[in-house]
Amino acid sequence: MQIRLEPPPVFFLHVPKTAGTAMGRWLESAYRPGDYLDLDVPQVLDCTPERRRRVRCFHSWHHGRSLYDWLERPDLPVVTVLRDPVERTVSLFEQHRRHLERQPHLYRDDYLDEMKGLMASGIEGCEDLARVAPTQAALLGNRRDYRAFFEEARAAGPGFASMRPFRIRSLPWPGGEREGFEAACAWLREMEVVGLTERFAETTQLVADFLGIPAPATPPRAKVNPRRRAPSARYADELSPATLARVREHVRADLELYAMAVEVFERQWAAFSSKPRRVFSLGPRLRGLRAEFRSAISGRAAPP
Repeated sequence: MQIRLEPPPVFFLHVPKTAGTAMGRWLESAYRPGDYLDLDVPQVLDCTPERRRRVRCFHSWHHGRSLYDWLERPDLPVVTVLRDPVERTVSLFEQHRRHLERQPHLYRDDYLDEMKGLMASGIEGCEDLARVAPTQAALLGNRRDYRAFFEEARAAGPGFASMRPFRIRSLPWPGGEREGFEAACAWLREMEVVGLTERFAETTQLVADFLGIPAPATPPRAKVNPRRRAPSARYADELSPATLARVREHVRADLELYAMAVEVFERQWAAFSSKPRRVFSLGPRLRGLRAEFRSAISGRAAPP
């Protein structure tokens, strides 16, 4: 058994609607407050280079390889979670619509007008799924000029990056979309843990084994679609045949990527099942015991 004080550095690539928020909150609980950073544009702009060098757990919110490379932290192994592409597309569409309805102040007016037109008829009538619900392959394989964006944002001052979506310039692959897809596949193969939403309990065990932290007794959950009838319910069963075919065409590359992710996951799970790493990080366990003790003390009934 390998014993250390704190978990190793890690970069969690949060793909939207894959149980990433639940995974991120669980990871946050395992690291000291100063060692964890939610990595999105506002946080990057507020974070000094010295802080970025000290952070041990980055939770990257919906950003791909380019932001990872921009950090210049080659010591960061990557973990991620992918989901059945059809289920994820419908879930992402519904979440996007909820966000636009409930938090319109976060988005640019031109974007709100565009999305209202695209999403007015629901997923059955959406004419541009690529715009509304980008694929996992598109996220993992995108190239974006973060360096130029952050330089422009700092020069412009407060307010430049206050409205979504952020105007970060995309850099096309010389070989087109296929080259971007192959880059996504190559990065996936390099990752320390490739998890699956459909196997989330096992995924948390793989991550816990790698980091040496306690695995949760029950898989964490967050941001569950309030309209979902049950965890086992499938969105695909609710789509018309024509819409299902259109969604499957939209996620054609994702289906290939997901099949590869399943193979990687099964290989990692088999290796863990036969021989766990048996790494033991003391810090998360001690903080967990302290939190339990405080909870027990605060919950104790006052004497009559």
